[in-house]
Amino acid sequence: MKIYLKEKIGNPDLFSGRKQVLAKYLKWSDNIKKEISSSMAIVSRRKTGKTALLQRFYNLTFQKNNGVIPFYYEIKEGKKWAIDFCRDFFLTFVYQYIAFKTRNAFYLNIKQNENFNKAAETAEKEGFDYLVDMIEDVALSAKNESIDTMWLSVREAPRIVANITNEYIVQILDEFQFLNSEIYRDKEAVHCMDDFAAGYLSTAEYKNAPLLVSGSWVGWLMHDLIMMLPGRFIFDELEPMPEDEAVETIFKYSQIFNIPVTEETVYMIAAISEGNPFYISSLFKSQYPNKNLAFEDGLQQTLHFETLNKRGMIKNTWMEYVRSAFSKVNDKSAKHIVLYLSKNRNIEITRERIKNKIVPEMNDNELEKKLKALVKCDIICQGQTNFDYHGVRDNIFDKVFRGVYQKEIESFDEKEI
Repeated sequence: MKIYLKEKIGNPDLFSGRKQVLAKYLKWSDNIKKEISSSMAIVSRRKTGKTALLQRFYNLTFQKNNGVIPFYYEIKEGKKWAIDFCRDFFLTFVYQYIAFKTRNAFYLNIKQNENFNKAAETAEKEGFDYLVDMIEDVALSAKNESIDTMWLSVREAPRIVANITNEYIVQILDEFQFLNSEIYRDKEAVHCMDDFAAGYLSTAEYKNAPLLVSGSWVGWLMHDLIMMLPGRFIFDELEPMPEDEAVETIFKYSQIFNIPVTEETVYMIAAISEGNPFYISSLFKSQYPNKNLAFEDGLQQTLHFETLNKRGMIKNTWMEYVRSAFSKVNDKSAKHIVLYLSKNRNIEITRERIKNKIVPEMNDNELEKKLKALVKCDIICQGQTNFDYHGVRDNIFDKVFRGVYQKEIESFDEKEI
């Protein structure tokens, strides 16, 4: 297939598997033309392949050209003035729309900080007069620094264009949780727009331009969507790849990276990774000096390096979650709670049992706040009820976490997992 929007994954052949998931979302996209597709939210931790999936979905939708216009935008981490954010968001939409309508991918590569006049000239040249009027209105809001008016205009732009032209648009917004944490009302980045996402309360309900959003901080994203946008999104978890897709991916990576594997080690990698594409790629990209994935010992040594060495990609990725969690609840009891739930991760444990086993001195209200904070940071999980919890059901996370805090666990054996 042709790549229109540059994909972060790099070599397009590195995208492997996810056939069932892509088929599901392409069908969902087709149903937009019937106006029966509701906005959806993909919830999954970092490095599980969400961005790769969304960008490939964009390119497939662009290539199919069957009546649904894709708009992809990544909400980046890092403080940004609301005016600058709205300008970037709006001009990204304008140029992606023009690129699709003209079938000219050149417009996908235009710098998004181009001024409004240049965008209006481009729209007029290509015959999209209705875009010119919108661009001028948004430019006026930017000039007057009318943040609320500007955000309303740019947020509604895809839906309004769909209305004007009797077309259908799919809005793909990656890292949605950063809307409420990284956008500021003032240039000095003092006053955070902590309810920015709430603007989608009405917008997300329209069926001619539904949203497909994602976030890599599951607890955080779920909290924002449930509290600010209740009932507006259907939640979908990005599951690990099934074994056949994992095996296919491993064989493909072996060829691309020119790293030999055997049929035996391929199935071992598939089992160890539990179908997680990041774990698979980390083993092939590992900086372990004696990496050899054609033998069981070599595979185990590489995994050991990736999970326990300070240069391991897997370890560093998980420790971002851990550091985020403990910066909010930084005490020994929090670590013991995570350790306890991780060791018993296959069962749900009540808050009462956690209290009795780990922190009998802590009052129930304080414990509930601590557990909610750990859930929001994705290092423990909410159970079926608000009273139940379980550890992250991921053997590699358990190995990473216990490897870092092994002094707090009696008789920890690094080779146990």
